[in-house]
Amino acid sequence: MGDNIVSGLGGVTSIATGDTYNLALKADGTVWSWGAGSQLAMVSGLSEVKSISSGGSHNLALKADGTVWSWGANDSGQLGDGTGTFRTKPVMVSGLSGVTSIAAGGAHSLALKTDGTVWSWGAGDKGQLGDGNSTFNRRPVKVMGLSRVTSIAAGPEYSLAGRADGTVRGWGLNREGQLIYSFTANQPVPIKTEMANIAQPTPTP
Repeated sequence: MGDNIVSGLGGVTSIATGDTYNLALKADGTVWSWGAGSQLAMVSGLSEVKSISSGGSHNLALKADGTVWSWGANDSGQLGDGTGTFRTKPVMVSGLSGVTSIAAGGAHSLALKTDGTVWSWGAGDKGQLGDGNSTFNRRPVKVMGLSRVTSIAAGPEYSLAGRADGTVRGWGLNREGQLIYSFTANQPVPIKTEMANIAQPTPTP
């Protein structure tokens, strides 16, 4: 059998998947979507995009100017526009600038800024926003106690941040020990995960 090629797509630099749909970022800074019963189409209102991320049913796009744009489901405020309105077209996330990285979780979102801080919005019932509370936020809030962060990732109901010293901080759902395996309580603020320093891996013989 030959390769299954998505017809009409070329020059793709990055891809992302939601629950029932897909996104592709092209070299010209445009974003394209397909799935969920719809054919391939360009996402209107977006240009100069440099990275994309998809959660369960919502999407994030980081533009070259450091702003973040979002669309899709918004029942928990995961679009960060201050409302709970489902958006078919991208809207700018309120009050965010200087963003270098984005991550979309199940129903929450993360952004890493140039100053090494992390900001979150959306569902927070498991502590996945890292602001010390277990409620949702429809606008970005600063994750507590984090600095010198270099990378971020969002799981369905938890979040991770990699720091410049090679350590990882985690917060949110911990039922399976995905943050710290010595106990299973959810974590509403970042804690140091139980793992080796990722910047200095132990060489194998």
